[in-house]
Amino acid sequence: MVTIKDVAKQAGVSIATVSCALSGKKNVSHKARIRIMEAIEKLNYVPNESARKLRMHTSRDIGVLLTSIDDTYHSEIFKGITSVIQGNNFSVNIGFSNNQPKVEIEILNDFVSRNFAGIILISCMSNDTQYFEKLLSHRIPVVFIERRPLNPDINFVGITNKKTMSYLTEQLYSQGYRDISLYCGSPGMSSESDCVGAFREFCQKKKVRAEDHINYTNMSKEDAFRVALVKLYDNPKPEAIIATSGNIAQGIQESAKVLGLSLEGSIIIAFSEETWMDTQYRSALGTSRPAFKLGAAGASLLLRHINEELPHESILLDDNCIKTGLSIPPFQPQEEPVEKGDIQELSLLMEDSPFTQAVKILSRKFRNDYGIALNIETESQSRLPERIIEDALSKDPRFDVYMFDMPWLNFLVQNNFLEDLTDFITEDRNFFNSILRENLKDSLYQNRYYSVPFIGGAQILFYRNDLFEDPLIGKDFYTKHGYKLQPPRTWAEFNAVASFFTREHNPNSPVEYGTSCPGIIAEEFCPEIYNRIWGFNGTMFSNKTLPCFNTENNRRAFKNLIELQPCTSRPILETSINNTLEDFSTGKTAMLVTYTSYASQIMNAINQQIYGKLGFTFVPRRTSIAVGWNLGLNIFSKKKDIALQFFKWLYRKDLNYYLTILDGQSTSVYPYENNELLKLYPWMQITLDNFKYARKRVAGSKKNFLTIPWNKIEDIIYFNTKRMFDRVPVEQCLSDIDYSLTQLMAVYGHFRRGN
Repeated sequence: MVTIKDVAKQAGVSIATVSCALSGKKNVSHKARIRIMEAIEKLNYVPNESARKLRMHTSRDIGVLLTSIDDTYHSEIFKGITSVIQGNNFSVNIGFSNNQPKVEIEILNDFVSRNFAGIILISCMSNDTQYFEKLLSHRIPVVFIERRPLNPDINFVGITNKKTMSYLTEQLYSQGYRDISLYCGSPGMSSESDCVGAFREFCQKKKVRAEDHINYTNMSKEDAFRVALVKLYDNPKPEAIIATSGNIAQGIQESAKVLGLSLEGSIIIAFSEETWMDTQYRSALGTSRPAFKLGAAGASLLLRHINEELPHESILLDDNCIKTGLSIPPFQPQEEPVEKGDIQELSLLMEDSPFTQAVKILSRKFRNDYGIALNIETESQSRLPERIIEDALSKDPRFDVYMFDMPWLNFLVQNNFLEDLTDFITEDRNFFNSILRENLKDSLYQNRYYSVPFIGGAQILFYRNDLFEDPLIGKDFYTKHGYKLQPPRTWAEFNAVASFFTREHNPNSPVEYGTSCPGIIAEEFCPEIYNRIWGFNGTMFSNKTLPCFNTENNRRAFKNLIELQPCTSRPILETSINNTLEDFSTGKTAMLVTYTSYASQIMNAINQQIYGKLGFTFVPRRTSIAVGWNLGLNIFSKKKDIALQFFKWLYRKDLNYYLTILDGQSTSVYPYENNELLKLYPWMQITLDNFKYARKRVAGSKKNFLTIPWNKIEDIIYFNTKRMFDRVPVEQCLSDIDYSLTQLMAVYGHFRRGN
């Protein structure tokens, strides 16, 4: 039998050092910890069984781990657990993972290190076979409830979810429902996989394409709200919806409320716990899972295995609705609603982005609340400025509101395209105070406000936390580079980490590439240039606003960017932001620098891939680029009053909660004061701090001089940077940037006599 002494000998450290590393009671050096972890893996060390049993006789603690404190189903399970555990003179220690695998592992490791007599858990990572094999190797009795890991030899107590789903779909079909949708959690969890499997079988039998009717969520009511809002926007009259949890049902109902849908004639059935009430959720039917009995059965099973060695057991309980039935009313087609009264219309020209799509969806609420329809036309980021100029200069402008990138503010104001909104913004102090100050500054031109912030944030670094915290990967990196693997703090370190995680450079890399970088258009590529220039202490314009790209620090910055090319998932000049999001979200890359406005999109995508293993921090050297998209009122608009009403609506507290859930980005203070949203979207916690370091994309123009259109500046930078990738010397390209920018500034009158 392998002992702690064998581990110490293999690692070349003392027994006390191994003990400290395992208990976490004292600090152990990074080098020693790596050697110890490697020795444990090699020797397959587990604590001495006889010693563990001796300690177990004195332990009367049971660890209970649940996913969420807000889930009423899990609360009922917990009541059943405590009724049995406490009745047998054991103490219950409860923890919540908040559906984050990293937190779950930390809590379970704590239970093991404290020698608990047994563990009961509802896992958020039930497909992580490797971790649970390690957990079970400690020989502490463990009972899994509801979500069964892939490991065959476990104790498990659950509900026959597949049987319940089959019963519900057949009952709905028999009552005339044909358009039946399923809202569920990740199929990586056994409870959800059973439901999805039964639903697919039903669809196959009825010759219906299952994928058109299955909607995955992370099982929080917020994510269900987000998913349902999009689905109900496209299909506002669903016939029947099955939700695999009460939280999901609540999110669906809230989305219908926001869209102004009564769902009359539709039916929602939620997998619910047994209750004395006829309905558990507003306007929804609930099944009757014996949650209390489930928890009690799990606790009883655990106690049996604490007291004696027994073969592993599985206990499955039926949902009571299968025995007692569920009263489902017959389907009755509903008549199309009749439009009431005259509807005013407000026309907006906006960038084609996820945040714009969120406003499109929520525009139904604006229409319901104020009787005003939003006619939103979208345009690509590169074409949008041109479209704004064309419309503003036309004899009869089509649009009342323009969305524009913040570097365009000065140009649009100087050309008299935007209405002065200073009085509107400052006269209502509640409205004024609801806007984040850092974003509101982006609406100022010569101390006057000419727009309201719409999107505001900055770049942050996303990374695969599971890779960066893996001790064996960390050991390999330390061997190669001589320092600890961690989220890079400099751009040179960023390239080193990106190279390490690129399989062509490191055959042992668990991912294909280190990172990706958008460079297909100037608007997406130039920010990648700026943050490296600042990261190498470079600058673009001198104190006299003269171009000064050809400097030693700038040369180092551009060379750093060019050297990154072999570590990217696609050629930089052929990569869009959407490509970078896709590659990171699907596990192809280990790191990604992008804007906080895409954070929610990343999390939503990796729910089905690497959910819970997302890390985030500041960009290297904290040189992030601030992003800011504003909404301005066309000075020639004939609907200024309703446009201002729309701006006020955008800053309502409830609407900003919805916008945050839909897209994870807001320029309102409200989401940052909501603890529930901060828990769900933890990257928001560093957003406000990030504003302190983020820099704006600023042209080298002088006060009271005509502003140069920002795209003309970036086109010059982009064109010459592309030449560098074609092996034209960096020094020559930077010199050409300085020359071309100087010529451009002269055209706009920046070098008149005396200036």
